[in-house]
Amino acid sequence: TRLRWWNMGDKQIAELEQSRQPQEQLTLYSPFRGVVQDLGVDQGRKVMAGDHLVDVADLSVVWVWADFYQEELALLKTELPVTFTTSAYPTDKFSGRIAVVDPYINEARRTGRVRLDIANPDLKLRPDMYVNIELALDMGEGLTVPVTAVMPTGRHNIVFVDKGEGRLEPRFVETGRKFGDDFTVLSGLK
Repeated sequence: TRLRWWNMGDKQIAELEQSRQPQEQLTLYSPFRGVVQDLGVDQGRKVMAGDHLVDVADLSVVWVWADFYQEELALLKTELPVTFTTSAYPTDKFSGRIAVVDPYINEARRTGRVRLDIANPDLKLRPDMYVNIELALDMGEGLTVPVTAVMPTGRHNIVFVDKGEGRLEPRFVETGRKFGDDFTVLSGLK
């Protein structure tokens, strides 16, 4: 039982039972597949129960933290599928799902964080890599205008309708969400 507490495998214990000889060196195997992140001991150093020996990072599933503007947070929910790319592998697309929408906002940047859980069987994704997130949502059909066509005046938003022959007609519009370089128009234009 004590040998099992030391993470010795059944095969190693069976070898000890057969040889009946104590060993000066003991090989410890990690209970999971991963990458050695930090080695806290040196060869020949005495270790005691509870000593920190090694950090092994399991990178078969990685977390990606993505920042979204506060206006976009209402569109996000858990289990929403996402795809992303990274400059390290420009031809590869990775996919995952939203696992957690952080309930707090970054005060300085006005963004909220979202955690994505990504399967990483080939160990291509590594800690601290930058990625570009792509999120596709079906928002239905609607009227949009370019952001540059909207003139905010403080209380109202104005767009100008081309009436031909150099005549422009100002219209008050109510804009909705911003998608890329476009605003949705809720009222004021048809």
